[in-house]
Amino acid sequence: MSFVNIVRIIAIIVAVVAAFVAIPFSAAILAILGLVVGFMGVQEDRRLLFLVMAVALSTVAGSLGGIPLVGEHVSAILGNFSAVINAGAVAVILTLVYERVTE
Repeated sequence: MSFVNIVRIIAIIVAVVAAFVAIPFSAAILAILGLVVGFMGVQEDRRLLFLVMAVALSTVAGSLGGIPLVGEHVSAILGNFSAVINAGAVAVILTLVYERVTE
């Protein structure tokens, strides 16, 4: 199992647990994990797909809040996933800018 896969699993665990339990600095932890995934775990041919996923997940993250009993928790989990993916998208964008500048 690679380092990036371990970071992805940790990000999923933290995103789910943070939806139910208050974790100190959970937003910072999710952002750091997302940056690591974005810099190291997104292959060049999947960058566009990753950026589209970031936009789509940001759009739908809060839309399930109206479901009785579970909607708030599902929205919180998707919001946390969105934080990870958006931080990864920032890393992908920074990588693209760096590649453009150093051509």
